[in-house]
Amino acid sequence: METGHSDREAEKNEATRQALAQADAGLFISGEAVKAWAASLGTDHPLPLPEPGQ
Repeated sequence: METGHSDREAEKNEATRQALAQADAGLFISGEAVKAWAASLGTDHPLPLPEPGQ
């Protein structure tokens, strides 16, 4: 059982490292862009999915 826990922790740590590297490179979507997109859902003119850098 402990091996499974260690594997999950290693996967989480790697995912965190990757996410931080992407953020450092400017590859993230701003909260404002996500909120604008979410607010547009269900309207006559929904916005496209936000892209990194927005």
